[in-house]
Amino acid sequence: MLTLILCLFTTSILATLFCIALNIVAGIIVWRKIVATQPEQGVILLEPNQFRFENEKLLIQGVIGKQSRLLGRSVWLYINGFSENYWLIISANSVDEQSYARLKRATLAAINCALESK
Repeated sequence: MLTLILCLFTTSILATLFCIALNIVAGIIVWRKIVATQPEQGVILLEPNQFRFENEKLLIQGVIGKQSRLLGRSVWLYINGFSENYWLIISANSVDEQSYARLKRATLAAINCALESK
């Protein structure tokens, strides 16, 4: 964001091109991060206190954290794993309706449980 603002106030063509190139690099890095957190295929297993996601490249297992959010037609899961924490974005279009409803209920239960314990 800073480079975008600086780009507006620079008078040199070279500085403007540098800012644009820096924004493109930052955009590519952010896009790769978003794609990494939105898997295309996989299996979600929900148990009372456990969450597990598996696909060809990724295995995530842990507990749904209180930082998880429901945003629009997607669920942003913060998984407290055994050795690492993960962000996983599941959209409503990527799973069937019943699985999405179960995932939303599990996420709301994790968020509400965290709020009640305070």
